[in-house]
Amino acid sequence: MRTQWVSLALATSLIMVGGNVAVAAERFEDAIGDALGDAPDIVAVTVDDEDSPLVSISIEFGEERPFGSDMETWTDAIFVIMAADPAVDERGYLVSGAGYVTGTHAVQLDTHVDSGAILLTPNAMLEDTVDVAVDGPVLTFTLDSGLMDSPPDLYFQILVGVERYEDGEEVTEGEEEGDMFPDEGEPPAHVQLDSVDR
Repeated sequence: MRTQWVSLALATSLIMVGGNVAVAAERFEDAIGDALGDAPDIVAVTVDDEDSPLVSISIEFGEERPFGSDMETWTDAIFVIMAADPAVDERGYLVSGAGYVTGTHAVQLDTHVDSGAILLTPNAMLEDTVDVAVDGPVLTFTLDSGLMDSPPDLYFQILVGVERYEDGEEVTEGEEEGDMFPDEGEPPAHVQLDSVDR
């Protein structure tokens, strides 16, 4: 499979104790050039919750391969998985169904910038809920932490992949293409939210 993370079936439905800790706004560096295949290369992630109760997660891509699509044969896809609990499944991903997922496909990026992206929660799919912004190679998702029951601690992973198409059908075999933050095998990133009273 070209994109080995969060099931792209889930991706399609969306669009249609960790090491890294941040307080307020903080930038996390990611290894440069570690993306597989032709996937966008995540080079940094910034988490900002100074504008309470909003939480923003900004993903910066390498200049040579920004988030994009040719509209017909390939499109980049990105997913941000968040949870209040650091538990991961046997693959090392935050437990499906126990957290929150947002994301976008490059072919629908303009739509999501205009009207917002979906937030998948354990109990519902909330449309037009997550603000999406693009500034050069930086893609930012912003949401109200109250939609996640205002957790004092937020764990997250970012997954990027490339969907390939041939004759209108998705190609599911071939070279793996993707990038992940934190890197595969590392615990989810951990953010202590300032917006929550302790």
